[in-house]
Amino acid sequence: EEDTHLVSGELDDHKQKQLTEERTNFKMMLAVQYLTNIIFKLERIMRKQAVIFDMDGVLIDSEPFYLKNIREFLERYGGHVDESLMKAIAGASRARTWRLVAQMWKEKAEAEEVERIFRAEYGPHHAPYREVMFPEVPELLKRLREKGMTLAIASSSSDESIGNMMRETGISQYFSLTVSGQNFRESKPNPEVYLYTLSRLGLPAEACIVVEDSTYGIQAAKRAGLQVAARRDERFSFDQSEADYIIERTGDIEKILEKIG
Repeated sequence: EEDTHLVSGELDDHKQKQLTEERTNFKMMLAVQYLTNIIFKLERIMRKQAVIFDMDGVLIDSEPFYLKNIREFLERYGGHVDESLMKAIAGASRARTWRLVAQMWKEKAEAEEVERIFRAEYGPHHAPYREVMFPEVPELLKRLREKGMTLAIASSSSDESIGNMMRETGISQYFSLTVSGQNFRESKPNPEVYLYTLSRLGLPAEACIVVEDSTYGIQAAKRAGLQVAARRDERFSFDQSEADYIIERTGDIEKILEKIG
């Protein structure tokens, strides 16, 4: 009888040991699964899921058109053309543009009044979008969408200008979101336009990359915690030193995406 109790005790100890090992293995499996999920989520975040484009100077080469008209306007009305101020207009918001133009006006005047005179002569002042679109852009957007990338525009230009550009060039189907800096208290270099774009996309900054060109745009994107690829443009004395990457063409963003994953 005593031997029977010993065997029974040994069996109980064996079962207890087996149960303990099973519980340990189960906990290890849960831990591995938890870590796998974290790694998967981190990989998704690290892998770029969206490209956010500026419009003027990135999708379309519109700045020379706008500056030419402003130069003609100032010369016609007796203003003085200051080349440093003209360069500062490139990439500026509408409000900043007309403050700069007012500084070159023939007499002291409010920016709103100078803009009113300009609009009366030049109308809406839209660039010939089809003519000034960078040639590689349509195919680039198509390929990025085919690869599953989410595309957005975050521009200092107005909603009207962004909409007209997309309709005239036929690229509207590629974009999930467009955001105008004119809908905020301050446009670029204030990061709000990019922070809002991220919130609408529902993505962290780490999952996105921005394509910019101007000093203001690069500063805004960096202040929002975004990586930036700057399209090189030496015509307007842009400071692109804060950009993470410098590209020669907008289409080169594909090489950057392949490099960083």
